[in-house]
Amino acid sequence: MRFPFLSTALGLCCALVTASCDRGAAQDQARIASLEAQVAALAAAQSRASEAPAAPGQGAVPELGQQMLELQIRHARLWQAGAARNWLLTQFQLAELRESIAGVIKSNGDHAALQPERLADVMPTMMNPALSAMQSAVDAGDGARFDAAFDGVSAACTACHAASDHGFLVIQRPRTPVLDNLRAEPAPRSP
Repeated sequence: MRFPFLSTALGLCCALVTASCDRGAAQDQARIASLEAQVAALAAAQSRASEAPAAPGQGAVPELGQQMLELQIRHARLWQAGAARNWLLTQFQLAELRESIAGVIKSNGDHAALQPERLADVMPTMMNPALSAMQSAVDAGDGARFDAAFDGVSAACTACHAASDHGFLVIQRPRTPVLDNLRAEPAPRSP
């Protein structure tokens, strides 16, 4: 061989190419591992997102305070209707109050406020007797019984708050209408 250094140079080039390929393969493996980790993280995030409540308006579990505010409005509207002795509207408002309570039980029955007891167990136990007395008064169209039953519903709400360590939330008869755009008085009868 006339050019021995050529053989050495060729061997060195081959060694560099091989090392470069090995380094490139190692880098490729590192990139692949990084991408696999990112895919796994995205899959885990997607799984958590599918288990979490949806955004508001998309089947989200309502916040308990929001539901309690709805109950407070229903409670006040019930009072307005009953105080006006509009028994049809009172029936409607009582049904709405019951529906709102059922919503709390369904969506927040395991809320932390009453642990280890369940809100889904405590709330009906406290509220149902008062709501039954209210239903009886409304069915009879008896104003005095309505007034007493309404105070019973208010006391049941307050007792439930006390049981959940929220005794500072005391429910009473409304002093003014929450919203005054719904007429509580019965509509005049047509002759």
